[in-house]
Amino acid sequence: MIVQNFLDLDTAYLLGLIVIRGRLIETGGDHRIVICFPSKNLLARGVKLKFDQKKHLRLGANQIRDRLSELLGTEIQVKESGKDVQFIARFLGSNMVWRNLKYLLGGAKSYMEFTVPHAVMDAGQEIRTEFMRGVADAGGFIRDSNNYMGLKRRVYIEVNNRNWIVPIELCRLLQQGLGVPVQLIQWGHPNTRTPGVSDVRSWGKEHQVKVFAEHFAKVGFYIDYKQQILEEFIEADKKLKGNLPPLCNPNPEVRRLSKKPKHPHESAKCLPSSIRGQHFDSYWQICLALGCQQCVEAPQRELFEIDQARRT
Repeated sequence: MIVQNFLDLDTAYLLGLIVIRGRLIETGGDHRIVICFPSKNLLARGVKLKFDQKKHLRLGANQIRDRLSELLGTEIQVKESGKDVQFIARFLGSNMVWRNLKYLLGGAKSYMEFTVPHAVMDAGQEIRTEFMRGVADAGGFIRDSNNYMGLKRRVYIEVNNRNWIVPIELCRLLQQGLGVPVQLIQWGHPNTRTPGVSDVRSWGKEHQVKVFAEHFAKVGFYIDYKQQILEEFIEADKKLKGNLPPLCNPNPEVRRLSKKPKHPHESAKCLPSSIRGQHFDSYWQICLALGCQQCVEAPQRELFEIDQARRT
């Protein structure tokens, strides 16, 4: 009953923001939701469009504040700090909104440990889409440099390296819940990020869930400058040759492998126990080891026949 009463479109959007970049902070009687919108570069560029990223992130966060102010019923601040813009909602005590959010998030408190709420997974398409738009607004990026072999562009969702569950869940939500194909997941793992380099800082980066711009149109962004760049890339990409791949099927019988060398950090303590000490030659092997449920037996043409190092 609590889920049915509380999970509307605004709440689903807020949950997406929180899961990908948020924290629930409790200090005595002070309760806060803090959501960070990273600003990676001074300028966000499309084909012809250019935006002052920090300025437009601040405008976007202000619009989100206006949208969610009635839902949260509390003081909301938008602040700039360092390389991000922060959305801060402060509550006096553990009110019903706070308790419901904690319930939906399973008691977790940080984007490093959040998972996609079961209520979202089990909801209808509108709720799932709003959740993914929240994820995209706070954790989604689209740049000309993130393209496939110098051609079609991709949106990528960044997930903190400590969280090895959310990428699998977002992929499932996109593919099974919304019919949006995921090209691949770039894992922050020594076998998939600079496999020949032993420096942890080189491979211990964020995970990236990558989706072609044309496919991501089903989700889109509410933050205006991101949506404008997405639309510009989609129109440009439609003129390029090449078919977009179908839904990802991590079936070993229909995928090709390019053997990779052993890496000295395959047993690093920062890796989850389910994959620690194992060697992987491709991202989809990690997906399967982490519990991906999208492996199907139906024959399918090989999606990515080019060496993994060239693809990513």
